[in-house]
Amino acid sequence: MKMAKTQLNETEYQLLARYAEEHKLAVKEALRLAAKRLVLDDRVYPDNPIFRNIGRASKPGKKTQWSVDHDKVLYGKRPKTKFTLLS
Repeated sequence: MKMAKTQLNETEYQLLARYAEEHKLAVKEALRLAAKRLVLDDRVYPDNPIFRNIGRASKPGKKTQWSVDHDKVLYGKRPKTKFTLLS
């Protein structure tokens, strides 16, 4: 494990210490958790095609080719494998 030193002003330390106490953590554990949450973001990237095409999903009962042509629909390319659709 690596060690990282930092300086916190009084307010930052008090907030961290209060959080640690409320969550029954050592200050060191709370700081480690804060660092982990900072670098492991959980964001939606709007430029990802999967999020741009949500409106194209079909309504119940309507048949589409999404399950077959998902690569083409999402990324503008055909899948590399060839297969035949059964009706």
